[in-house]
Amino acid sequence: MRSLTCPAVLGLALALLSPAHGETLIGKAEQGKTQSIAHDDPAMNAAFAKAQQTLGQFLDAFEAKAPGTGSFLVKIPISDGDKREYFWVNELTRTGNQFSGRIKNRPEVVQNIQYGQLVTFPRSRIRDWMYVDHGKTLGNFTTCVLLSREDPAQAQELMNQMKLTCEHHGS
Repeated sequence: MRSLTCPAVLGLALALLSPAHGETLIGKAEQGKTQSIAHDDPAMNAAFAKAQQTLGQFLDAFEAKAPGTGSFLVKIPISDGDKREYFWVNELTRTGNQFSGRIKNRPEVVQNIQYGQLVTFPRSRIRDWMYVDHGKTLGNFTTCVLLSREDPAQAQELMNQMKLTCEHHGS
């Protein structure tokens, strides 16, 4: 199993939803918990592949930093022995194919990383990306997969709040 953490923007949007969500993705995210996903989950692996295929879009926007864009984050895996957890990283800097940034989620599974810790990683480790363009969330393919497994009405409400469109993600 691997654990996926929800981005801060997801947590903020979740705070606006009803608090009685139990062990759903929405409930876990409200409590700051991770969602466990099987290592060979086909939908999640497709989301990782889609993020890699479209990473150029993110990098172009990141470099341009056009007015109306911001909140640039990437998701990377961190391993600790046989445990793996995925973290959103913000405050990004880039030198060629190397990136640095700060861990945006609190670890729940791995113990060798801390919230806010500076990490450096190659482009090849990026498993998802997201940014906001004029209020609309782009990327965030892994969250779309997780939301596709939730109550459709609650998932749609959250996507509306985040201004996240998952249909084009193929999830």
